Amino acid sequence: MNTPLVLMYHGIVTEWTVLPKEREAGADLYDVQLPNFQAQMQRLSADGYKVETVNGNSENLSPKSVVLTFDDGEMNNYEHAFPVLKKHRFPAYFFIIASRVGKKGYMGWDELRALHAYGMVIGSHGFSHEILTNLLDTQIEEELKASKRYLEYNLKIPIDALSIPRGFCDDKVIRMAYEAGYKHIFISERPRKLQSECYSRVAVKSGWTLRRVQQTLDGQTPVIEEVTGMSKRIIKRVFGEGVYDWVRRSLLKIK
Repeated sequence: MNTPLVLMYHGIVTEWTVLPKEREAGADLYDVQLPNFQAQMQRLSADGYKVETVNGNSENLSPKSVVLTFDDGEMNNYEHAFPVLKKHRFPAYFFIIASRVGKKGYMGWDELRALHAYGMVIGSHGFSHEILTNLLDTQIEEELKASKRYLEYNLKIPIDALSIPRGFCDDKVIRMAYEAGYKHIFISERPRKLQSECYSRVAVKSGWTLRRVQQTLDGQTPVIEEVTGMSKRIIKRVFGEGVYDWVRRSLLKIK
């Protein structure tokens, strides 16, 4: 399977953006200000990057292929990201937390239908945004299948793409996702021991400059980020993903 560069976005915000109260601690680390997002998309367009989806097309991706994804389904994706994507005629994936559709700060069915009508891909981000590796097999199956059924029933479209919630996954979760009927599975950073076919992604963070985004497009990672990433992987391996997430969320709540 070819592996294109996949960029992972979350909130696209302005100073007036109403943020959902259901957000997890630390979500603001991934909020990209609208002017920065506009500049990033302009760079992709001006430099001739081919923004596309992977639906049945992964073997034919060009060296300058970029895939855009948006996690969580916040309303700011529709209000801010969607107009910019339309301007450049860029397709993208929007991964939806099924249980939050229509809640304050999240897109409703009308917004999701409008995205789909334009050519955007609607995918699942789990039913309730749980860390799947912490759940029993029956719970994992329900999270995967219930979100797919709920989105398909209300949108009347196939839901073939999945973004694993919270970035924690293993081969069992990926296998169960394929068994649930998903065809394209996206994760965050790929665990070293993971053998399953899926698409890893690079998370675009709030503090990234245009130069930092260009480094990602060029396949470069700053040394400090490599060291930080290695430290996180060691902590996850030694203490487990559940403990890592709990510590992370606890530290982020400290003012």
